[in-house]
Amino acid sequence: MAALTINEALVWMKTLKLRHTELVELRNENSHTTTRRYGLGGDKDVTTTPTYNVKTLDKMITALAREQRKLEQQIKATNAVTPVLNYQQDEAVLGELD
Repeated sequence: MAALTINEALVWMKTLKLRHTELVELRNENSHTTTRRYGLGGDKDVTTTPTYNVKTLDKMITALAREQRKLEQQIKATNAVTPVLNYQQDEAVLGELD
């Protein structure tokens, strides 16, 4: 895969964060079994059982978090050595009050 530009890396980081959030929510909803009883005397049962393997979800979440950290470190390292194009810093614009 080709090297990413800073912008592409930031977009990818956003995608990773969204997926991480989705998986965390899924794990939280999926990590337990719920039984509810409705009606008079609890005569109607509603049971929710896990759909996905919680350990597998947790591994995916951990891998995504690790990838986010690695990408963020590389973006910062690249940003630290990348010059800003076509801009000259001018301290005079700060002005001096009389």
